Amino acid sequence: MNKIRYIVKIIKMFFKIVLYIAKTVFVALPRLLKNFFNFISKRLRFSITFKTTSTYTLIFSVILFILCTAFICIFSLFLIYESNQLLIRNSLVISNLLKDEGEIPQDKINDFARIEDISVIIFDKDGQQVYAVGETKNIISKRINLNYPLIEITPSTSLNESLHYKSRIKLINGVGTMEISKDLEKERFYLAALIIAVVLFVILAIIMTIIIGSKTSRRMLRPIDNMTRTARSISFGDLNTRLDVVDSHDELKEMAETFNEMLERIQSSVEQQNVFVSDASHELRTPIAVIQGYSNLLQRWGKEERDVLDESIIAIKNESDYMKELVEKLLFLASADKKAQKFEMNPFLLNELLDEVLKETRMIDTNHIISGEIDDNIRVYGERGLIKQALRIFMDNSLKYTPAEGSIKLSSLLGKREVMITVEDTGAGISAEDLPYIFNRFYKADKSRSREAGGTGLGLSIAKWIIEQHQGSIKVESTPNKGTKIIILLPALPPAQE
Repeated sequence: MNKIRYIVKIIKMFFKIVLYIAKTVFVALPRLLKNFFNFISKRLRFSITFKTTSTYTLIFSVILFILCTAFICIFSLFLIYESNQLLIRNSLVISNLLKDEGEIPQDKINDFARIEDISVIIFDKDGQQVYAVGETKNIISKRINLNYPLIEITPSTSLNESLHYKSRIKLINGVGTMEISKDLEKERFYLAALIIAVVLFVILAIIMTIIIGSKTSRRMLRPIDNMTRTARSISFGDLNTRLDVVDSHDELKEMAETFNEMLERIQSSVEQQNVFVSDASHELRTPIAVIQGYSNLLQRWGKEERDVLDESIIAIKNESDYMKELVEKLLFLASADKKAQKFEMNPFLLNELLDEVLKETRMIDTNHIISGEIDDNIRVYGERGLIKQALRIFMDNSLKYTPAEGSIKLSSLLGKREVMITVEDTGAGISAEDLPYIFNRFYKADKSRSREAGGTGLGLSIAKWIIEQHQGSIKVESTPNKGTKIIILLPALPPAQE
C-alpha cells in the first residue's frame, strides 16, 4: 500500500507539472508570440524566407523545449523512484544479515555499504547508536526527519536531498532501529549528463532546422522571386512577357495564372486603345484634310468664282458635321470606358418607344418601305433615351445599306421574362468574314461606301454597349445581297396592374 501511495503521489506530481506547462504554452505563449511578431513587423523589414524560417524555428524550439523539459522531469522522478526502491532492498538485505548472525556483522555490513554506496546507523532499544558506517555526520546534517512510522521511507522530491529509510531490527539485547541513507550524487551526475546531452541535441536540432528550413523556404518561394523579376521587366510598351507557371499545383501557380490573365486583359486593353487612337486619328485626318483643301481653294480662286465658293462651303459644312458626329461618339465611348456615363433607370413602355422610332424614321426617309409589328403593353426597366439611341443606330444602318424601295421592318415579341426586338432589312448584307467584327470600333465592312454613307464605324459599338448595360444581348444574322436581321433581347417587366 505504501508503495502504491508513493507511485500515485509521483504520478500526481508529474501531471501537475504537465498541466502547468500546458497552461503556460496554450494561454500565455500565443499572446507573447503575437506581440513579439507585431513588434518586429513594425520596426524591421524582413524577407518572407526569413519570417517563415524564424516562425517555424521558434515554434519547433518551443515544442522541443517543452518535450525535453517533460522528459527531464520524468527521468528525474524515475531516478528518485529507483533510488527509493534500491534503499528498501538494501534495508531488507541488512535485516536478513542481522537475523542470520545474531550479533552485528560489521565486516559484512561494511563491505555491503561500501559496494552499494550507502550509510547505515543502528540504534539499540534505548536509542543509543551502537553501529555506524559511511558518512554519518553528513547523513545527520542532510537528514529529513519527518514523523513517518517505522518501516517507511522518507520520500524525496529532489535529487539535492538524501534518501533515508528507518526500520525495526532484532538485536541480541532487544528490538533496535536501523536507518539507511543514500546520497544522490550519482543520480545528480546522471541527470546533469542528460541535461547537457539534451541541450546539445536541442541546439543542434535548432541549427539544422534553421539551415534546412531556410533552404526549403527559399526553394519554395523561388517562384515569387521569378515573378518579381518578371514583373519588373514588364513595361507599358512590352506586355508580351508572361510569368512561368510553376509545376506544383498550389497557391503560387494560381497566383501566376491570375497574374498572366491580368496581363492578357491589360495587353488587350492597351492594344484596343492603340487601335482606337490610331483609327480616331485616321478618321479625323480625312475631314481635316478636306477642310484644309477647300480652304486653300477658297483662298486662291473662291473669292471670284461663285461655283467654287458654293462647292467649298458645302464640303466644309459636311466635313464639319461629320467631325462633330465623330467627336460626340468618341466622347460617349470615352465616358462609357471610364464608367462615367450616367443613367436614369426607370420603367417605361417599350411599345410606345418603338412606335416613336417608327414614326420618326418614316418622317426622315421616304425611299424605303418601313413597317412595324409591335406587341402592346411591353414594359422594360432602363434609360429610355439610350435605348432609343441604340434602336436609331440600327435603323440608320439599315437605311444606309438598303437600296431604295427596299424594306425595313421593326418588330417586337414579348416572352415570359424578356422581350425580343428585331430590326430586319433587305439590304446589302454582311459577309461571314466581317460578321464577327462589326461591333468593333471603327470597323467598316464596306470600306468603299462607308464615307459615302457618312458612317464613322462607332455606331454599332455604342449600340452594343447600351444594350449590354441594360443586361441585354444582340445577335446578328446576315446574308450578302439578301439582307440583315438584328435580334435584340432585353429583360421585360411584368405588365402593370390596373
